Amino acid sequence: MKNIISFLIIFLTLGLFTSYSQDKKYLIREGNKLYKDSKYNEAEVKYRKAQELDNGINSTYNLANALYKENNYEEAIQKFKEITEKNLDKKTLAKANHNLGNSYFQTQKYEESIKAYKNSLKLNPNDKDTRYNLELAKKYLKMQEEQKQNQQNQNQQNQQQDKNNQNQQNQNQQNQQQDKNNQNQQNKDNKQDNKQNNEQKNDKQNQGNESEKPLDKNKQDMNQAKTQEISKENAERILNALQKDEKDLQKKLRKQKGERTKIERNW
Repeated sequence: MKNIISFLIIFLTLGLFTSYSQDKKYLIREGNKLYKDSKYNEAEVKYRKAQELDNGINSTYNLANALYKENNYEEAIQKFKEITEKNLDKKTLAKANHNLGNSYFQTQKYEESIKAYKNSLKLNPNDKDTRYNLELAKKYLKMQEEQKQNQQNQNQQNQQQDKNNQNQQNQNQQNQQQDKNNQNQQNKDNKQDNKQNNEQKNDKQNQGNESEKPLDKNKQDMNQAKTQEISKENAERILNALQKDEKDLQKKLRKQKGERTKIERNW
């Protein structure tokens, strides 16, 4: 009885394993058909289901190829690396390293790409495609380094230009401040000069007023003297007139006296 039960368990296990194995192979075959028809997304689904049943080399390798065709290079790199780290035959490892190099190349990781191609050539030295890709990766790596160097030089030039611009801006600000200070000093000097000129003008005007006062006084004295002179002339004229009047009066009196005498003689 125990032997029968053991036999049934082994039979069922083998049957289940066979079923899983057939399902896995079926999914991989279906995935390969879809891959061949360029239906990479649908093929990826089949390969992933096959991996759920058995994470084998075939399903992993085919899944990595489907991911590469979908431009999902980062995940493809991870799947190809899983294969290259396993203990497999040289042919499979050479192909895996070749495709790993292609995935690195697409992501512009040329150093890693060169390393993968070299590993592939170690396993399969006669692979012309791998050798061609290796030289192409070296060429692109050189271009990348030159571009990086040029970018660094450009960045340094830009930084230097920015520094020069900043220095020029600072110099302009200093010049503007100096001009402002000079203008303020000029305004201050002009104000001081105007003040001194006004003071000198006021002093001169005051001196002019003081010099005019004696002139005015002299003029007044001259007018007074002239007035006095005129008064003296008038006095002389009056005196002369008086003297004349007196003479006329004396003459008249003498005349009158003469007449009286004559009259008196007639008497």
